[in-house]
Amino acid sequence: MTGKPEFVDVLVIGAGLAGIGSACQLRRNMPQLSLAILEARPVSGGTWDLFRYPGIRSDSDMYTYSYGFKPWTAKSAIADGDTILKYIRETAEEYASLMDLAMISMRLSPISASASSLSELAARL
Repeated sequence: MTGKPEFVDVLVIGAGLAGIGSACQLRRNMPQLSLAILEARPVSGGTWDLFRYPGIRSDSDMYTYSYGFKPWTAKSAIADGDTILKYIRETAEEYASLMDLAMISMRLSPISASASSLSELAARL
């Protein structure tokens, strides 16, 4: 980012399943809004990218865990981590043409929600 503050209408926190889904929904339903995704890691996928141990899988069926705008079509309702990660990234890629997104990778130290702390956070962006 430049030294000059940038402003967006919506700041999505995290590029995991929920963050990517939120960005896609916002772009589908409110394309006039600008948005950015703030992610602590340099890659998308959240939990499904971070945890890669053998046998990791969802404990929820993917027919209800998946995005309503991109239904789960695989035969197995319970998916492994790699399959879920692929689904998240595929979705982001499909909607990339509709999104003018900046995925900002940065780790912030914990701050309280006071007005001065929020100003401090804005200054870091």
